[in-house]
Amino acid sequence: VVAPCSACYLNLAKCDYYMQERPELGVNVNEALAAGGLHYDAGSLFIRHFLDVLVNDIGLDTLKSKVVRPLKGVRVAPYLGCMVPRPDYDHRWSNPEYPNELDRVLKVLGAEVIDFPLKTHCCGGHMTQIGPETAYKLIYRLISAADQYHADVMATLCPMCQMNIDAYQGETNRYHHSDIQMPIVFFTQLVGLALGLDPKVLG
Repeated sequence: VVAPCSACYLNLAKCDYYMQERPELGVNVNEALAAGGLHYDAGSLFIRHFLDVLVNDIGLDTLKSKVVRPLKGVRVAPYLGCMVPRPDYDHRWSNPEYPNELDRVLKVLGAEVIDFPLKTHCCGGHMTQIGPETAYKLIYRLISAADQYHADVMATLCPMCQMNIDAYQGETNRYHHSDIQMPIVFFTQLVGLALGLDPKVLG
């Protein structure tokens, strides 16, 4: 299973891992699944994130050979969020605390990748719904750091991170009396641009 979403990837991988480690959990999960006529045998699927597939299966050389519109001059802050690399159950990432896979992809696309020290810090997750002030502080920390590093854009892997940092940026600015305007895009949108796809098609 290839997951484009960090939260989905981690939840699926974690569930599969724990079902293998704790057979009693597998029994409970399958009892719940049975209500919908479903069943899952732990270990029957290999759950991976699309970034992992892009780097390790497709390969950076192949990706580079398909770039027709290099992202030259675009300063990108790579943002993975806190869920993709940690915990690294299958040892798929270069470093679970500070992985470089997204940086490498963006460099192959021709972008100027900044060394973004907050790349694996939390965006606040569901705190926007249950503790907005906490979420605004976490979001502000990210966008203000990207702004201080003179990033033109932040590239993320996770729909929840993208939604939080993008959709709540206005509320975050109002809370902090700031006016940071940091575009937040999925890394696949930058891949698409570099491969020549129309910006409107990519959203």
